Amino acid sequence: MSASLIPKDRIPLRHLLVFGWLPSPLKRLAYRWLLGYRIGKGVRFGFGGIVVGKSVDLGDHVEIGLLAIVQGRNISIGRHSSVGTMSYVSCETIRIGEDAKIREQVYVGGPQLPESRFELGSRTIILQLAFINPTKPVVIGDDTGIGGHCLIFTHGVWLNALDGYPVNYEPVTLGKSVWLPWRVFVMPGTTIGDGTVIGANSLVSGNIPPSSLAVGSPAKVIRSAPDFPKQLNGEQRAALVSQLMKEFDEFVRYHGGAITEEPPFRRYRVAGKSGRLLWLRGATPLPEPALRRGDCVLAESALPETVCEKLRARGVDWLDLGGKSRSRDGSPLTEELALYLGRYGVRLAREA
Repeated sequence: MSASLIPKDRIPLRHLLVFGWLPSPLKRLAYRWLLGYRIGKGVRFGFGGIVVGKSVDLGDHVEIGLLAIVQGRNISIGRHSSVGTMSYVSCETIRIGEDAKIREQVYVGGPQLPESRFELGSRTIILQLAFINPTKPVVIGDDTGIGGHCLIFTHGVWLNALDGYPVNYEPVTLGKSVWLPWRVFVMPGTTIGDGTVIGANSLVSGNIPPSSLAVGSPAKVIRSAPDFPKQLNGEQRAALVSQLMKEFDEFVRYHGGAITEEPPFRRYRVAGKSGRLLWLRGATPLPEPALRRGDCVLAESALPETVCEKLRARGVDWLDLGGKSRSRDGSPLTEELALYLGRYGVRLAREA
């Protein structure tokens, strides 16, 4: 077979043979010293997991899973983000924020152009077996969720344009806090506004306004602000937080954990790990003298910056539900509770 002018290395076999088999510590060293990649602390690579690029920046605690491939000209992945087992992400420019999760067997790729770009915001998730084609730019905002088997295309072409058949190359933009449940098909040129939900099995084309619920094929808006989403008052929010914490405690006990009261703290113990939680409800004052390094504060109301400064100085983690923020890093208890809150769509931005 005749070779084309421009090489198309869909599977980087040479890179796989040289680096893929290396254990994670050696792979980190090889990437830093031999290829000049910027690799943060705590980065982990599964067997066969590789990153291939000219300019590569992996933040702290990034994970590249078993046999996962990430390749492009310019690659940046934020701290605490991950690419799951046997996923494939290939694009000229790849920008992934922090705490983003690409699950198993996700495919991001297709024909490449100089402007091809895949941007995935912070605290986003793409579930199993989703397919994204970023020939033209695909930009996905913070806190957006894409369910399994979803399809996002930026080009549609097969039959001869000279015979009059349509050819379509247009970018796709999903705003912040968008939710695509399973099996949503997004057509080229689509824009979905912030805070919008698309019904499962829908086909989306054109512009969908912010804070809407759209369903069908083609998807049509059936509800919008101020009726969607429902606004909760303070009492309803407090009741929901109480329910979440009750379920979290049951989850901990189910996994063999023990919970004891140490007023004003609650201590959690699981498999040799232990942590204290201080739950601030309403205007509960902060008991500064009782706080110790490694404690976690769960605040229902937004924490003032002055309080956050005190917590930082004492080495105390926090999850601020009112301010939708959290401490930069966290103890095992902090991370576990943050993950559990995410099951209810409660995602908190790590401080810079």
